[in-house]
Amino acid sequence: MKELLENPVLAPFAADFSLVEEATGKGIIEYFHLIEIFDYRATSYLGNIAWDTFETAHNLEWGQLWPVNIEARLKKSLSEYEEVFLQLRYGKPILKISTSSFIAHWEEILHLSVEGFPLATADGKLFLEWLNNPKSIYANFLI
Repeated sequence: MKELLENPVLAPFAADFSLVEEATGKGIIEYFHLIEIFDYRATSYLGNIAWDTFETAHNLEWGQLWPVNIEARLKKSLSEYEEVFLQLRYGKPILKISTSSFIAHWEEILHLSVEGFPLATADGKLFLEWLNNPKSIYANFLI
């Protein structure tokens, strides 16, 4: 994990991340007891979270939006949460970051994640899976 945080893309705000100690050895999917799709290539959306198991699921095609529009949508959706949990890559530890820092640096986080990343609020109420290919965001809340 240290090598990811020392990457020049994240280095300017690496201090904003902290390890979620109580989740050691688990990813977002395991920690929050979500249903995982093990062969994501077999899905129509190429994700790892089984969104059809959620009562409500939304999809946002972010590739056609300006970054400022994405930031505004995230602020509106996540404004009541001080921090969020995320994995920079699947199989890596869960990290905590302030919501404001996440919103300010989502592009850098996505770039470093390569394929995308899962995100959750600490209380386990909101979940998001940001995919880079296809350029989609799946969430159980409206973005």
